[in-house]
Amino acid sequence: MEAEKGREAIRLMLANVVRDASRAGRLMGMEGLLESLKSRGATDVEGPDFPGIDALMDETLASYPEIEALESISGQTLYYVPALLSRTYASILDRKSSPVILMAEEVRRNSADYPRPLPLEIFEESPFDLKPDQIADSLKTMAETPEFQDITFVTTSVGGVYLFSSRFLDRHYAAFLAERADVGLALNP
Repeated sequence: MEAEKGREAIRLMLANVVRDASRAGRLMGMEGLLESLKSRGATDVEGPDFPGIDALMDETLASYPEIEALESISGQTLYYVPALLSRTYASILDRKSSPVILMAEEVRRNSADYPRPLPLEIFEESPFDLKPDQIADSLKTMAETPEFQDITFVTTSVGGVYLFSSRFLDRHYAAFLAERADVGLALNP
C-alpha cells in the first residue's frame, strides 16, 4: 500500500513536470524527467519499490490522458500536453535540431494541408528561429539530396521567394498562390 502511494506521488510529479514544460513551450524527454524528479526530492524512482522510469511514465500516461508522447526525430520519446502545446508546435520544437528536416516537413505539410507555399523568410521567425546561414545551408542540402527533390520554389513579381512541395502543389498553382499572398488580391485580380 505504501509503495503504491509512493508510485502515485511520482506519477503526479511526472505529470506536473510535463505540464510545466508544456506551459513553458518545451518538450520533456526521459533525462529531463529524471532530473526534474530528483530536483523535487524523488531520488528513489529506480529503487526496489519502483519499476523504473519507463514503466512509471507508461503508468503516468495511463493515469493522465491529457499527456501525450511524441516519437522524436532522434528516436527518443518526448512528452507534452496538447492543450498547452499543440502537436504541430511540439513537432516544430522537435525538428529544430535538424533545420533541413524542419523546413522540408513544414513546406510539405503546408503544401498538402492548406494548400499554400511558404514564404522563405518565415523560417527566420518564431517558432522556427533559423538563422539566414542555416536556411541557406538547408536549401543547398535539399537541392543536393534526392529525398528532398520535391521541395522547390517560385519567385513572385516583387521578388518574394516561396517554397512548396511538388508532391502536393502544381508549380503554376503555387506561383499563383505565392503571387496572391505577396502582392495581394487588389494588385493581382
